[in-house]
Amino acid sequence: MEELSLVKRCLSGEEFACKQLFDLYSSPMLGLCMRYSDNHFEAEDNLQEAFIKIFQNLHTWKSTGPLGAWIRRIMINTCLTKQKTAYNLHTVSGLDEFHERAVDPDILSQLGYEEIQTLISTMPIGYRTAFTMNIVEGFSYEEMSELLHVTESTCRSQVFKAKNYLAKRIELLHPKLKHML
Repeated sequence: MEELSLVKRCLSGEEFACKQLFDLYSSPMLGLCMRYSDNHFEAEDNLQEAFIKIFQNLHTWKSTGPLGAWIRRIMINTCLTKQKTAYNLHTVSGLDEFHERAVDPDILSQLGYEEIQTLISTMPIGYRTAFTMNIVEGFSYEEMSELLHVTESTCRSQVFKAKNYLAKRIELLHPKLKHML
């Protein structure tokens, strides 16, 4: 019930409560924004824009669900809206996309978190968005399709291509690693 109290205090105009809400969620939401952004500045811009929306629409939060989930949804929607205005989903044609590459899971466990994050951040924006939404955030293809305004098959294709892209980059960085075709 602490969330409800905090929201009521924010809605009554208490500045300290608004700061508390921001401080409580800004760090994890910045991490989320980083996964959907090209750089730290863009992520911070998305975070700021999303918090403006959150405070403007705080009265619409229904206390039946967790506040964090509601905030997370606004963050993701804000990031996706900004992406859509700047980019289209990146598509690449070529025979390579028809052969799924996979890296041995034992090899993946040898890679550090930072190395994997760096590889993901180098993906073309469409691949990274699809990969993040499906693999990291757990969105279904149907949910992705609705949020991105593309077909489910486009979402599947982008995730498939993103996995191949990632596997290829891992293979290039670590040529001695075996991959499974």
